[in-house]
Amino acid sequence: MRVGLRVALMVFVAAVSSEGTRELAARAEKAPEVRKSAVWINSPPLTLKALKGKVVVLDFWAFDCAPCIEAMPHIVKLNEKYAGKGVVLIGVHTPRADYERNVSNVREAIGRMGVRYPVVIDNSQKIWEDYRCDLWPTQFVIDASGTIRYVHGGVGRYEELETVVQKLLNESSK
Repeated sequence: MRVGLRVALMVFVAAVSSEGTRELAARAEKAPEVRKSAVWINSPPLTLKALKGKVVVLDFWAFDCAPCIEAMPHIVKLNEKYAGKGVVLIGVHTPRADYERNVSNVREAIGRMGVRYPVVIDNSQKIWEDYRCDLWPTQFVIDASGTIRYVHGGVGRYEELETVVQKLLNESSK
């Protein structure tokens, strides 16, 4: 069954990515809780349960991934623009290679990239698996009730991502 769910989500993500901004309305699913991790940077551990009522953006990335490096200034800017307005951005650092598992290297990259939002270290790739990721970077936007409303893998579509965040903020303020 796990393989079936993964295939269904990949097909759905491909459809969302190719058709522009789409809410997941009919196919929406509750976001899996962010698993516990021994290492959080820039924050104490966070849970989606505690963030209910906020719009949450999860950004799965790795510090030495070229597409992640390309996307990072846009993600940092999104955080700077919306952090005080009801959006919580959480970076999920999921290594692609062994040297990316070194927390000191991750901390150095976070400083160099100007990342000021919470980052959870997912060295075991459990959060990655829970969200059925298969591409670095991937962003998930979770609405105030805890439902995944947007998924995008790869680079680009930054305006689309921001439009979804704005829409969900408007919905949550009603």
